[in-house]
Amino acid sequence: MFRRLPRRDGTTLGLAIAALLTLAGGAAAQSRDVEVGAFVSSLSDINPSDGSFRVVFYAWFNDPTGRFNVERDLDIIARTASIDAIETEPAPGGGSYTYARIEAEVPQEFAHRHFPFDRQRLTVRMEASETVSDLRFVPDHEDTGASDYFPLFGWTLDGVSIDVQEHAYDSGFGYWTGRGAGYSQVQLSLDVSRERSPVLIDDFLGFVFAFMITSLTFLVSATELGLRIGMNTGALFAAVVNLNRLHESAGFRPEFGLVDRLAFLIFGAIVCSLIIAITTHRFAKRGGADRVNRIDSAVGAAMVLSFGVLIALTLRGSLNVAV
Repeated sequence: MFRRLPRRDGTTLGLAIAALLTLAGGAAAQSRDVEVGAFVSSLSDINPSDGSFRVVFYAWFNDPTGRFNVERDLDIIARTASIDAIETEPAPGGGSYTYARIEAEVPQEFAHRHFPFDRQRLTVRMEASETVSDLRFVPDHEDTGASDYFPLFGWTLDGVSIDVQEHAYDSGFGYWTGRGAGYSQVQLSLDVSRERSPVLIDDFLGFVFAFMITSLTFLVSATELGLRIGMNTGALFAAVVNLNRLHESAGFRPEFGLVDRLAFLIFGAIVCSLIIAITTHRFAKRGGADRVNRIDSAVGAAMVLSFGVLIALTLRGSLNVAV
């Protein structure tokens, strides 16, 4: 994004001429309000691991003074952006109506706390090239929207909104007027939610099998330590594979999210199962295997129930947020 600023001219004569021109054209230099709206025609490549998405939309600008120029007066804040199909025509009440097709790849910070039941707000930012003293955007809430037929694989579009705020930079961009000038910034927001699998356990299949295998170890006699350790090892392998698969899908996760909380509980259950197996095996070697097996089953049932409740509460909390 580049700012178009007046060229420096270090002479007093140049400054005096600029001042006279400003006074002579005072009416033209006054700030003007330009109405802006957008209609999204395509949304794709929503990529949490890469931190980006692609969007195509049509934007329109109603300028009562008829001076708005998309290529000159608008900056798209994106990794890459292209503006084409630009047309300008006189507005019925005076001024000008300009519309353009904009395609952009936009960086996005994704929230993964409730992944894979997450909701995201994808935001495209467009900014005036001149300060708010020259140009202000006014949002067109009524006509801003999105097409109802474009495919959005793996996601559901919940809503589109547009807003405008003043954005200041801590820089003067090398110009002598000083830093902190405000620019009118349009925020086009698309609220999306990840589609849920018809079978909720699909994303956590490895965790489900790991917990089931861990629970089944308590049906094995306390004297069979090798078998119980082998079963817990298999459960650990299933949990690790599922965790890595989900981490690859989500990408970078700055927060301790649902996946990490579930993994913590599953690994905790496996460790507790191993501790119980080793402890009861030692008691069984001293004699009274039948009594030790009954104690082992009771303690195991209590452990499985406790972790099962914690897992259910963890899932319920994220599902309630995602509704």
